[in-house]
Amino acid sequence: MSGKIYVISCRQDLTSYGMDRMRTAEEGLETTDLSLDWSKARLEPVVADGKVPFQEGETRIVPIKAIDIPAYAMVFHSFYGSNGMGHISCIGAMEFKHYSESRSADMTMFQSRLKASVMKGDLLGQVLIVPGKKV
Repeated sequence: MSGKIYVISCRQDLTSYGMDRMRTAEEGLETTDLSLDWSKARLEPVVADGKVPFQEGETRIVPIKAIDIPAYAMVFHSFYGSNGMGHISCIGAMEFKHYSESRSADMTMFQSRLKASVMKGDLLGQVLIVPGKKV
């Protein structure tokens, strides 16, 4: 692919600098053929690792208990076993890692439909981790 591809990292810790996101050019994000092994898929709970207060309709980054994701594995959101207060839209980390690297997700983006707090240990949702390899 010609041209640069940019990764946008949403980081609440940057607000003290007057910024709310970081835009970084990344190499190697071209189309890649993968083979996924669904026979080894695992269901992982996404569990809050701290208290985060929410206003109704607010979306915030919530720390979660780390979820290890092998290189080339794909992550799929499960709609079963979610949180009645709201829902997650992604999992990840503050530092971008290429899908060809092993990575660990320790943050999630959570949107609350209520004015309430997520508490440490709360189930926020579940994801499927499906191992894969480059073909």
